[in-house]
Amino acid sequence: MDTLYQKIIEQIVRSGKRIRDKSGKIQDIGVTKKHLTEEDIKIERELKKIIKECNVKHEFYAEEENGIFLDADDVWAVDPISGTSVFISGLPHYGIVAAHIHNREVQFAVVYDPSMDELYTAYRNKGAYLNGRIMTIKKVRPEKPKIIFNLSSGWKDSESARKIFCEISHFDLYRALGSHAVADCLVACGKYHGVVCLAKDSFPYFASSLMIREAGGIFTNINGEEHIKPSDRIFIGGDKGTYQKLKPIIERILKEKGT
Repeated sequence: MDTLYQKIIEQIVRSGKRIRDKSGKIQDIGVTKKHLTEEDIKIERELKKIIKECNVKHEFYAEEENGIFLDADDVWAVDPISGTSVFISGLPHYGIVAAHIHNREVQFAVVYDPSMDELYTAYRNKGAYLNGRIMTIKKVRPEKPKIIFNLSSGWKDSESARKIFCEISHFDLYRALGSHAVADCLVACGKYHGVVCLAKDSFPYFASSLMIREAGGIFTNINGEEHIKPSDRIFIGGDKGTYQKLKPIIERILKEKGT
């Protein structure tokens, strides 16, 4: 698989450098959905072609044209442009995201942030890396840990989002503009202590889960499961202590609301 992983990394970096020059200058062609560009479709097709040429039995799960998760030994979860809205607007930090899942375990993940030329990679049981240097999650927590609150524009339950935001505001709270996957990588590389994600889909979070875990942290769905499912929409991650503070808060709010 190492050869395929390298091909995917090279293609993603190549695509990222190409689209960097188009950021803020590209048209939104979305009709049935907001925030879709010709580059979302192009990148998805290019990555699928590489994967299928390597092994036709590998299934492909991606946001634009491959939105059905097919049960197979090997599945690739891809978000061709994570944070398309900021890409269209000419803002950072959009990303290109891919993860390989074998027998429901994420084996490999890559997230590339073209605006910063930062390449995040992770390999199961082999660590997580930023531009080739090993990443480690923050180990020492201050009294008020730094938390990213990732709220998708597609999240429908504004009441629960407001309650969660209010409850976790006693932390040192941040909103990250752009790709949730890139934001999760900022937790993995130690710039933040934890993250709460309220998502519209699951595509980028397979990669996020491996990044944070291989950096020494915890990343789960709301049920505390490390194995992300396509139907999951709520994610919590960070160092162990921060995760243990965040998860009960989110669980309580959702239980009170009956979600």
